Amino acid sequence: MQKRRYGRTNLQVSIIGFGGTWISQLNLDEAKKVVQRAFERGINYFDTAKLDGDSEEKIGAALEDVRDQCIIATKTGSRTRRESLVDVQSSLHRLRTNRLDIIQLHGIDDEKTLKKATGAGGSLETCKQARAEGLVDFIGITSHKPRVLVKAIETGEFDTVLVPLNVVTRQALEELVPLAKEQDIGVAVMKPFSAKTSRIVTCLYKPSLSLLSDEPELKALLGNDNQAMVRSALEFVLAQDVATVIPGLSSVTEVDVAAKAGEDYKPLTSEKETRFRVHSGMGCCRDCGLCLPCPQGIDIAAVLRFHALYTVYGLPNWAKKLYASLEVKAERCTECGECEPKCPYALPIISMLGNAEKDLQR
Repeated sequence: MQKRRYGRTNLQVSIIGFGGTWISQLNLDEAKKVVQRAFERGINYFDTAKLDGDSEEKIGAALEDVRDQCIIATKTGSRTRRESLVDVQSSLHRLRTNRLDIIQLHGIDDEKTLKKATGAGGSLETCKQARAEGLVDFIGITSHKPRVLVKAIETGEFDTVLVPLNVVTRQALEELVPLAKEQDIGVAVMKPFSAKTSRIVTCLYKPSLSLLSDEPELKALLGNDNQAMVRSALEFVLAQDVATVIPGLSSVTEVDVAAKAGEDYKPLTSEKETRFRVHSGMGCCRDCGLCLPCPQGIDIAAVLRFHALYTVYGLPNWAKKLYASLEVKAERCTECGECEPKCPYALPIISMLGNAEKDLQR
């Protein structure tokens, strides 16, 4: 398994990591087999969280005998010092270890939450105390919003970031990944197979490498069979300035498919570079969601996301299908103008909604 330096932590992490979410659905014996198979295949980076069911317990049980050969990252979803202190102590117990390689502030998706977690009495204080006591080596942060992670990096408090990135979710590449490289912050990628559709994240692969979406346009982009699609999706992510990607893995077969992609990884061919190349420009929605709520109930972020699939990614049929699933279409826009002053990128949202309605009507 190939490894990369994880930013200023100087940890050498396998380019394919292990996302622990889905093993909570397995019994203990099955979960241990999956996790131990990952270790046998050269995966040394294991990401989990208190909020991932009993993932921590299962990873702890599976890796107890090889703990010093692994890098374990977990998370605290609490925002206050008192609550997060309990999280850290509980995670150490569940993972059967006396030290965490990385503790991450979990799901910091807006600036208000970031300020609370990093301010006086916030969960960052617990992480720094744990580091001072030798219970934690490094501090990271996770978010679905690259813009928030940019603000987090600017605080100088974090060693790593965890962010979504895949062939149709590229906001992290605009500002976050270049800034992380400049500041020597380690970048890990979640959701390499998931596309955000409406208000929820819909997996292209369920639960991880098991293909759910059979969209012909996605097959044309990624490959004609499941393994080819997985390989292409991971190749795209690993071609960026990131250290590791952590697909959720729930079976030995899925581990083997993902590990093989890591073992065989090579830079993108010119043909794949051309296939994956997009020209989004500065006029595209970054999906920050700050324009919401809309008085008419339009999910502006979703509409513009689907329009980007149509105009930028060359997936018009899928885009139209997703748009048709929205209860409130862009035609309901009254041009009240409430959304545009909220956009940090000064986008002409009203005209963009009009163009989306024109293009996406089936």
